[in-house]
Amino acid sequence: MLQTETITRFRKLNANALASQKLASSPLPSQISKSTLSLVVKRVCPVLGVTGTAYHVLDILLGLVKEKDLGEGQSPVVAISNRKLADYVCRSERSVMRALKKLVEVGLLAYKDSGNGRRFENSLGEAYGLDLSPACKRLDELRKRADDYKTHLEAERALKRKSKGLVRAINDACAELSNQGELAQAEELQQRVVAIMESPQAAADKMTFLSELYEEVLDSAASELQQCESLPEDQPAVSEQDQSACEIEHEATGNNEISIEVLAHALTMTTEHFIRPIRSWEDLRGEANSLRLAIGLSELAWQKAVRLLGLKLAAACLAVVVEKVLREPERLTRPAGYFNGMVEKGQTGDLNLNRTIWSLARRN
Repeated sequence: MLQTETITRFRKLNANALASQKLASSPLPSQISKSTLSLVVKRVCPVLGVTGTAYHVLDILLGLVKEKDLGEGQSPVVAISNRKLADYVCRSERSVMRALKKLVEVGLLAYKDSGNGRRFENSLGEAYGLDLSPACKRLDELRKRADDYKTHLEAERALKRKSKGLVRAINDACAELSNQGELAQAEELQQRVVAIMESPQAAADKMTFLSELYEEVLDSAASELQQCESLPEDQPAVSEQDQSACEIEHEATGNNEISIEVLAHALTMTTEHFIRPIRSWEDLRGEANSLRLAIGLSELAWQKAVRLLGLKLAAACLAVVVEKVLREPERLTRPAGYFNGMVEKGQTGDLNLNRTIWSLARRN
């Protein structure tokens, strides 16, 4: 009578696990660097949802795989038991088994089982254990997914930075409206800002709503802006001599004798991250709007500063604030308020901007 032997299976495999097993069924088609494999696989882990114990186990396997096993025609198998992995990661064997199952299902790992289920490497060069072939064969795909994820993150962060800048600008404008006696309108606008930021919408949608709200705030303060921007009718026209004097790259205002060369030397991080290199006062005036947005300063507050200090001194103050924020962000948490404080000191004659600029220049 014909007898058949029943073979007990080790585990249940789903479609994703079977796809990983298929990738590991043949040797590597080409040589792969161990450092490249480790870098790409770790970068793609957030995309695949590999965190915690699974990430820790993967890190150990990437460290244990041999460089010679990553050559053409080889199979990068790591022969290590669940108990040993559990000791390494300070978790239970059950946790390690779940972590390995996760790595197999996301296509980074495959099981290469021996007949009795043990993991070992013999003198003939045969190895049984955990096979990294799926990750090796998907290296180009994983690299692209990691790059796409990085691009997505950078776009999200840029939107969040712009949103925070708009929130600060709206709050500054609301403060100015409150000073004008429009308390109810200012409170309503601030409540709308809070509602937008706390909503579960995407960052791009929040940015759109904040931009529209900022335009509305500026429209509400249009009369004040027109007053700031318009000149009195009886003010004399600017002569050619005065225009040429405006182009001189050295200005003396009270205690603030500012050299454009020293100022440009002091703005190392600002010119690296936000604006083009400064060679003249005209260059600095052209970048004033970018600097204003960088610290979330409202257009209303900027026009007020220009009216009180003059365009050159106001632009120099703005550039100094941006530079200080980039150098010491933990110490300057409210840059727009700091700038407004400099404007107030400029009115009273207590502003010594030249000393601050020289201090920044010496620390380069």
